[in-house]
This record gives sequence, C-alpha cells and structure tokens, in this order.
Amino acid sequence: MPTAEQRLDQLEPILSELLARVDELSAKQDSADAGQRELGAKIERVSAQVRQVISLFTSTSAKQSDNIVFLLKRTDALVEQVEQLEKAQSTMRQEMNQRFDSMQQRSDSMQQQFDSMQQRFDSMQQQLSDLNTFLREKLK
Repeated sequence: MPTAEQRLDQLEPILSELLARVDELSAKQDSADAGQRELGAKIERVSAQVRQVISLFTSTSAKQSDNIVFLLKRTDALVEQVEQLEKAQSTMRQEMNQRFDSMQQRSDSMQQQFDSMQQRFDSMQQQLSDLNTFLREKLK
C-alpha cells in the first residue's frame, strides 16, 4: 500500500493539470464575458440608432401626411374655384349669345326697314319717271 506521501505525489500532477485547466477555462470565460459585454454594448448602440431612425421616420411621415392633407385641401379648393369659374364663364357666354342674338334681330329689323324704304324710293322713282314721261308727252 502506498503511503500518504506517495499518494500526494500521484495527486499533485493531476491537481496541477486540473488547476491549469481551471485557469484556462477561467480565462476563456473572462474573454467570453468581455466579448458578451462588447456585443451587448454594440446591440445597445444599434438599438439606439434604430430607435432614432424610427423616431425620425415617424416624424417625417407625420409631416408628409400633414403636407399631403394640406395639398389635398388646397386641390379641392382649387377644383371648386375652377368649377365656379367655369359656371360663371358659361353664364357669361349664354348672356353674350343672347345679346348677340338680340343685336342680330335688331339688325335684321333695321335691314327690313331699309329694304322697305328702298322699295318706297324705287316706287317713288318709278312714279316720278312715269310722271316725267307723261309730262313730256303732254308737252310735245
């Protein structure tokens, strides 16, 4: 049977190897913890940037929505004004056409009166000519 000293001598290299392995694993664990902390910090930075981008996007979207609503309202108002102008223009055209028709009727009436006067003058001229012929024959 081995003595206690011999047993210790047998356990010493095993313990030394186990402690070396524990130190190695501890170092790896510390390195992994540092990497994890670094990764966590990167994730926090990226998360903050994503929140900032989302906030900017939301703000920009709200402004664009307000701008679109404003433009739609202005477009509706302009369409309404154009419709009113078209109605007014149509009314003015109708009034102008009525006035031109009235003027044309007056012009036609005046032309008829001139034609009637021309016929009377022609008739008077014929009568004068007939009278002149009659008088010439009588005076001969």
